[in-house]
Amino acid sequence: MTGYRRWLLVFCLVGLGCASVPSQEKLQSQAISLNDQGDKYVRQGRVNRAEGKFAEALKFNRLIDRRVGIAANLNNLGVIAQKQGNAAQATAYFQEALEINRELHDPSGLSETLNNLGLVFLSHGKVNEAQQAYQEALENARLLPPGSLLALSLTHVGDVARVRKDYDLALNYYHQALLVDEGRKDARGRAMRWERLGGTFLDLRDYARADLHLQFALREFRRLEDTDGIADTLKELTLLALAQGDKKEAAFHATLLLEIYQARCQEFKVKELEELLKAGGVSSSQ
Repeated sequence: MTGYRRWLLVFCLVGLGCASVPSQEKLQSQAISLNDQGDKYVRQGRVNRAEGKFAEALKFNRLIDRRVGIAANLNNLGVIAQKQGNAAQATAYFQEALEINRELHDPSGLSETLNNLGLVFLSHGKVNEAQQAYQEALENARLLPPGSLLALSLTHVGDVARVRKDYDLALNYYHQALLVDEGRKDARGRAMRWERLGGTFLDLRDYARADLHLQFALREFRRLEDTDGIADTLKELTLLALAQGDKKEAAFHATLLLEIYQARCQEFKVKELEELLKAGGVSSSQ
């Protein structure tokens, strides 16, 4: 450690109120523990608490210049920023993480970060940029043993095909991802793929198959207590009910979804859903 970094570490730790200077190993252990706590809060839908834990973890990882940890924390903070509707901040976090992972030549970190960055692009209508990010994510995922990153990358490439209304191609990618999930017995992955398949069948107006896949997904996400998956599936079920003219069913699913958005303080999501219901002639209190 350089003299500058040694004094920086001492000053920072004094600022944190530490009586003695913890070892690098202890700081790394604390950072990992904080990140794990943040992951737990994310699964519970407690986004603000998760953000605090990830920020603390990032602080410790920066003190010891643990690049892998810094990139992981930045990715997590970027996901939180996106959930809060702050695309600019999310992009900044992901771009910094991407730069670090390129320096490290880490295919796992690159695939994760590019998938995250592609999601920001796609959510803002930048389809070509999303496609480029997802394709590079897939290329890096293929360098690793088949796992969750491969399934996720295949899914996201399928999402681009779905946006472009190439539904056959989208279904092909989703089924490829589902095969990876089946091989790994990944319950959450299977539920995610069922939700995507259900949404695509909804686009194709195959309402029976859409409902079948979405109901399977919702049951599994509830069993896993995965609030992200529950929210995504409830939105698709709301859209399905609206497409079939079932206002009562749409209001039922929308009410459950609003509770999740409100608990997360996702006011921009609340507004989007209310506008969707209004366009369909539905009140959430119906």
